Amino acid sequence: MDFLFGAAVVVIVALLYLTWRLTRRTNAQELEHAELEAQLAALEQERASSQELWSGLTRATSDGIVRVDENGSIVYVNDAARALLGIRDHTKGSLRHLAWGYDFDSLVRQVLSEGSGRPSQTIVKDERTFQVRAVAVGDADKRGVLLALTEVTELQRLGRARREFVANISHELRTPVTSLQLLAETMNQEVLNDRALLNDLLDKMRAQVDLLKQLTDELMDLALIESGQAPIKLVEVFAGDLVMDALLPLRPQAERKQIKLDAQIPPDIQVLADPQAIRKVISNLTHNALKFTPEGGSVTLHATWCNDGSDVEFAIQDTGVGIPEKDLSRIFERFYKVDRARTRTQGELRGTGLGLAIAKHIVEAHGGKIWAESVQGKGSTFYFTLPSGE
Repeated sequence: MDFLFGAAVVVIVALLYLTWRLTRRTNAQELEHAELEAQLAALEQERASSQELWSGLTRATSDGIVRVDENGSIVYVNDAARALLGIRDHTKGSLRHLAWGYDFDSLVRQVLSEGSGRPSQTIVKDERTFQVRAVAVGDADKRGVLLALTEVTELQRLGRARREFVANISHELRTPVTSLQLLAETMNQEVLNDRALLNDLLDKMRAQVDLLKQLTDELMDLALIESGQAPIKLVEVFAGDLVMDALLPLRPQAERKQIKLDAQIPPDIQVLADPQAIRKVISNLTHNALKFTPEGGSVTLHATWCNDGSDVEFAIQDTGVGIPEKDLSRIFERFYKVDRARTRTQGELRGTGLGLAIAKHIVEAHGGKIWAESVQGKGSTFYFTLPSGE
């Protein structure tokens, strides 16, 4: 009996020990499992945060972001890339087909083969220019390429405009300076007791000096307007008063060419404007109309309410040589001249090419619009709007 009792005790103790060991192991496994679940939850939260950050960044940026796999199929595309590349609602498919016409294939293949990023590459399509940067993403099992696209069409246009501006400044300054130099040399070589010749040379020199002064004045005006250092001071003023004041110094020019210069402005129209600035606009537009209208023609100014009376539309209409249709969209650019020979043909001193640019900036500073319509051989009409003063 004692033996059996002792054996039973041993078995019970062994079972208790095994149970304790199993319980301890189970608790350890449960603890380890809980720790793993906590780590997985933390990783999932980190992944969700990273995904949210990535999604926010790609939505906020103006750059187009496209990710493709090693087969060139789109994995991700943001809204900016959709707009830039013309990709519609669907995002599945080959980048080559969805962004047809853009030469991305060679760039993607090169990045995949080298396994690294590439410096920016320029891609041009439909007169639009893009800078594209590409980097390899993923690992050996799941490779891909991330493309970042930035449209630089406007930046390149501004760069060209800056270079053209510098070149035009140099040209416009060189022309009167060269003329003055030649006139001075002529005066030095000719007999100065020829009073008629001397007066003619002096008149030509004064004209070139006036052109230089006009150029520097208009450059200063344009710089002040574009930089915002020439604030517009709005007051209520009658449109007819603005027009008559602007036309007064231009009437001798019209009389010399026997051009009928007329203004048809209702006496009760008022505008909200800076009188000095708007007189400059009217003067510039009318001066151009007189310059390119042949003898015996006419230049007429109109003003009428528009947009249900909230604005006033001015029109300067001439019977001049007109403007080619291809040039109409560019005539308000600085130094842009439709035909450098037209001025000489009309017998007028050539202008600076800044008057229309100044007029555009002044009108837009008033919240108005300016544009032109023309038929070659029949004449042009320049329009601009100002807020009504009533």
